[in-house]
Amino acid sequence: MITGVRKWAITVSKLSIRIGAIAITTTVVIFTPALAESDAADLTNPFANSSEAAGKGEELFGRNCQQCHNSRGKGGKGPQLVRGAWGPGGANTDAYMYRVVAGGRAGTQMGSFATSLTTDEIWQIITFLRAEAKRVKAKESKATDDDNLW
Repeated sequence: MITGVRKWAITVSKLSIRIGAIAITTTVVIFTPALAESDAADLTNPFANSSEAAGKGEELFGRNCQQCHNSRGKGGKGPQLVRGAWGPGGANTDAYMYRVVAGGRAGTQMGSFATSLTTDEIWQIITFLRAEAKRVKAKESKATDDDNLW
């Protein structure tokens, strides 16, 4: 037979677990930063076309992004980042890409990196992706040109 004291201890234990879950959820909501659309519109990549920054961005991409976007941004669990809207001449600007990396995307698995990466590191990743997109486009163009020789 369970005594009154033991019943109370079990109830308190269950209550503590519930309170812990609430605290974790609240922390995620409070500390998830995001940039407003208007904030991103004024952003300019300070490392655009820098091969040194692209090299640093490649390393950062490998440590932070590759697990979802596959090696060199060619797509996996997350979308590819070197063709289409993300590629050269695509609809997504550097400012938009910065906002997505820094603030995350609601309704997707893309979380915010604003607290784990510096502003410069985010720009270096974007610089790498832009350089990689140009490399992929040039390679595809060469393959098409080679096919037309025969």
